[in-house]
Amino acid sequence: MGVAVEIKPVITQDELLGLLTGVFVEPVTAVHSINSGQIAKAFFFETAGQEYVIRLTRPNVAVGLHKDAFAYRHFASPRLPIPPVVRVGDYAGYTYAITRRMPGKILDEYSGEAYEALVPSIIETLDAIHQTDVSGTTGYGSFDGQGMGLFASWPDFLLTVGDEEDDGGFYGKWHGLFETTFLDRGLFDEIYAEMKALLPFCPAERYLVHADYAFSNVLAADGQVTAVLDWANAYYGDFLFDVAWLIVGMERVDFDGRFRRYYQSQGRTIPHYDERLRCCACYICLDAFRFYAKTGQETAYQWMKKRISHILDD
Repeated sequence: MGVAVEIKPVITQDELLGLLTGVFVEPVTAVHSINSGQIAKAFFFETAGQEYVIRLTRPNVAVGLHKDAFAYRHFASPRLPIPPVVRVGDYAGYTYAITRRMPGKILDEYSGEAYEALVPSIIETLDAIHQTDVSGTTGYGSFDGQGMGLFASWPDFLLTVGDEEDDGGFYGKWHGLFETTFLDRGLFDEIYAEMKALLPFCPAERYLVHADYAFSNVLAADGQVTAVLDWANAYYGDFLFDVAWLIVGMERVDFDGRFRRYYQSQGRTIPHYDERLRCCACYICLDAFRFYAKTGQETAYQWMKKRISHILDD
């Protein structure tokens, strides 16, 4: 039924210290592991009175670290805080990125009234992402470490969620998961067909989309978002993808209602709002299905099945 697969790098404390002492002149102290993320292995550390984060990934998913550096150089602003990237390099067969540690706690550490107090800033910061000028870039969907989109249109990108990859890609020839894991081909095909039928409602306009805006990728303090982390999954395309992401993943807040009221307060009418949300939710679900099957996370898979069923039934 699928066995959990470890996809994070494995690195000893001595190896990590060897890497860091080769980068920094001053002694490195206070090294400790961060228990977050599903692709990268991360650590906090200090040197010369400054706090940093280092993340290490396997080479076939290292483009995300280069995208972080691109996002900091081109998208960071007072309204969109992105951690400064100090260095991206290779070590012992892995790729690493070192960034400055930003203030605040991840959203996962907030609950109740404290989380509710953050919702306005969560929405406003996400809107700042969507208002970012991307005119100096081209293409749609996933972009590379130089910020260039890899697809000719947003629908072209969305349709790839059903495609197998080259053997060297993260998913590779993943259709075999239908036979060897809990991945349900009939359900996958049904939701894929629903998404495909909604593609004509997709806009041609290009927006910056974070595509993983929640959980451990947003820091906050004193009622305000203080940093947006991890741009590995970022796209150019329909900004409602990020709204759908929050609706699908964050049950504790009525993000659907909150965003509708926010756009209304801004005097913004968004064409085909419902169809676009539904289309994006289908993609998010399908991508999660294959990821959970690939990594052996059956409990998460079953949760996503229930979640998308609830959303599509609505």
